[in-house]
Amino acid sequence: MLDDLQSDGLGDGRKRERPVNPERPLADREVPLGPPSSAIADTVHSWLDGDLPESSVRRAEWSRDVDFWKRMNEDLERRRRMRTPAHVQGRIMEAIPQHAPQMSTPWWRRELVLTPSSALVAAATLLAVAVAATAAVLRFVR
Repeated sequence: MLDDLQSDGLGDGRKRERPVNPERPLADREVPLGPPSSAIADTVHSWLDGDLPESSVRRAEWSRDVDFWKRMNEDLERRRRMRTPAHVQGRIMEAIPQHAPQMSTPWWRRELVLTPSSALVAAATLLAVAVAATAAVLRFVR
């Protein structure tokens, strides 16, 4: 049997209205209220891909998008041509250490980090040593 996924669950074909919550403001909606951007995106994407000329995309509603992408392209071209000045690059290279860093404190002076799993292993080891020592002492006493 196939389920009708478009059905609202009422068997007689009536449309059920969704309850309107007056406490929830209109700005709190999860979907955008503006026009769908897919039509804008398709045309602008076609222009960016080189499929459409700029004049066909420069309409009133897409003119801002075209201007934005033109400014973005100009800015990116300017940044691609930028180079780090030689004195800055020299200072960066001088700041990099020439050898591997060494530990500044010996292992016995470092902070002890105890995780729950290592604490359980240590407790089990101490318990096993205590049981073995107790068994040895009791065997020796008898």
